[in-house]
Amino acid sequence: MPSFAQSLWTALWQDAPLVQAPFFLIGIASLMLWPGDLFIPRDQKRRWSFLTQITLGITIYLIALTPYRSGFSDMLRIDAMTQHFQLICVLATLATVALSTKLLDLMQEHTVEFYALLLFTLSGMLLLCGATDLVTIYFSIELMALPIYVLVGYFREQERGIEAGVKYFLLGAFSSGIMIYGISLLFGATGGTTTNLDELSSALVAAMDSRGTMVTLGVLMVLVGMAFKVAVVPFHMWTPDVYDGAPTPITAFMASAPKAAAIFAFAKVFGVAFHRIPNVWMLGMEYMAGASMILGNVAALRQQSMKRMLAYSSIAHVGYMMLAILSNDPNLSIMSFSGVQTLWLYVFAYLFTNFGAFAIITFLQGKGEGERIEDFRGLSHRNPWLAFAMMIFLLSLAGIPPLIGFFSKFILFKMALERGFVVLTVIAVLTSAVSAYYYLGVINQMYFRSHPSEEPLKMDRVTGVLVTVCALVVLLGVSASRWLIEVVDKIKL
Repeated sequence: MPSFAQSLWTALWQDAPLVQAPFFLIGIASLMLWPGDLFIPRDQKRRWSFLTQITLGITIYLIALTPYRSGFSDMLRIDAMTQHFQLICVLATLATVALSTKLLDLMQEHTVEFYALLLFTLSGMLLLCGATDLVTIYFSIELMALPIYVLVGYFREQERGIEAGVKYFLLGAFSSGIMIYGISLLFGATGGTTTNLDELSSALVAAMDSRGTMVTLGVLMVLVGMAFKVAVVPFHMWTPDVYDGAPTPITAFMASAPKAAAIFAFAKVFGVAFHRIPNVWMLGMEYMAGASMILGNVAALRQQSMKRMLAYSSIAHVGYMMLAILSNDPNLSIMSFSGVQTLWLYVFAYLFTNFGAFAIITFLQGKGEGERIEDFRGLSHRNPWLAFAMMIFLLSLAGIPPLIGFFSKFILFKMALERGFVVLTVIAVLTSAVSAYYYLGVINQMYFRSHPSEEPLKMDRVTGVLVTVCALVVLLGVSASRWLIEVVDKIKL
């Protein structure tokens, strides 16, 4: 008869393929810090960028090899939707590494720690995408967030970055405390039986009769904690300052990869664990979604900083994403096609649009410009391709046809109307029109204002490739709608 240790080792060995990608990243990141950093001279630290990109390529391969099943006592589950969200996180990290290389050279801050921290936070995101237990979700969120606190304040000489990092850390720690306390209340309300999402669904319904107050408080605390991670109103207060103070590639990274992983976890928690008690959380989420759409777009109207404008824009887009979560079918034990699949489509479109815009901002910052909206004056004369690409990125964010942003919003709004969220859909449509106003303001600067210097801007290879790829994806839009629908239809939980 095998011993307990042998049985445990056998079970862990059988489940190991489920975590091969995140543990590979953790292992490589650890080796990069020590002893790997000893073998690359100080003046050749740029090599870490290339090695990190190879690591990310291998990670994509490992994700593709991961089998579809549950493991670790059903605390982790890999399926098609999980893999597609993981792919989004890896692609965003790869784009961040590409954008960061030239900026780090310019700032003379090329260190191995930057790339190792990116790999550590990516490992947390991959685990978060597959997590099916509240404890695993909490652990993954912390693994994802802790390196980002450091990356936000990476340029130690810049006071804005240090202030942003400290603010993000303090508010993040506070929200994590609220979330873990909420998890403990739910664990206690179920009699200490489970924190698994599938099992919580029925356990919480049974506990509502005798421990309704405890369940309600626990659900609301988890809602508050996770709302902070995705920067939804009124838990958005950190976003503008942190996005503005962080290095621009890290800002692009935060607006895409961690947000994609966190919003997917958000959808799983409320679409699986809490879907049978919607009276506890649904009204609050509706108000948060509507408030995010309104405040995010209205506040963006007054911004003169490009990064702060996109920060408020990201808050509004989270409101749209939450509309997809709200539109899940409450009668299903798993999320419907209309919910999670539409969410993935929206995040996919947002990833390429967002990174394309930030790639142009990063390029201009390398020329001593790009911080303010007025820095985009006359860009159409200095580099017509950059101006055109920036225009289609902004129009896609506004949801203008025939771009991919329009297609994702159209599917989302159609789904929300079918689910009966008429008021929220009207708010979404009207606020999208508001967003078009401040996006058009940037386009006006590029095409109808002159720049003091008419010197042409020559793109570097990395910027050119990244902007071109993102622009092609955005331009596909409606023309590739049939293909996108077929792709989305195949990725289910």
